[in-house]
Amino acid sequence: MKRVFTALVLTALPLVSQAATLDIKTGTWEMTLSTAMSGMPIPKEALANMEPAQRARIEASMRAQAGQGKPHISRSCVTRQDLDRGQLMRSDEPNCKRKVITQDARHLEMEEICTGPEPSKSHFKFDATSSERYTGSIDMLRGDGKVHIDMSGRWIGATCTKGVDD
Repeated sequence: MKRVFTALVLTALPLVSQAATLDIKTGTWEMTLSTAMSGMPIPKEALANMEPAQRARIEASMRAQAGQGKPHISRSCVTRQDLDRGQLMRSDEPNCKRKVITQDARHLEMEEICTGPEPSKSHFKFDATSSERYTGSIDMLRGDGKVHIDMSGRWIGATCTKGVDD
């Protein structure tokens, strides 16, 4: 589950370099994410390859987290280079292809399709409500499950502190 959540967070806000750069400040941002899940967002093949005890723990954990989870708060450093390169948050997912639907200084909407061992399809919406605040959502289909994340961010300050984005 932590891997699913991390992958979602890391791919939540990517931008495409040829599109307009979002008009937000650089520095430290605090993100609040609330996740709701239904079904089993782990592919059947992955579950089939697990030991029975491990599979039972994973399935029990997913059932316990179904519906609305409690908010998760984290911090991220956004640099001018990140904005210029079109990457607010880093992603280590080489099997994913992103398609921007719309983007301007205040809004980004895109789809992402991931192939490989854990295929998924995601729809992202991101709105910069000011240069210091944003809201957004992610809807993901993965395995036999659905994941919905509501997010908000607020600018903390111009300086990034050590340890943010480790």
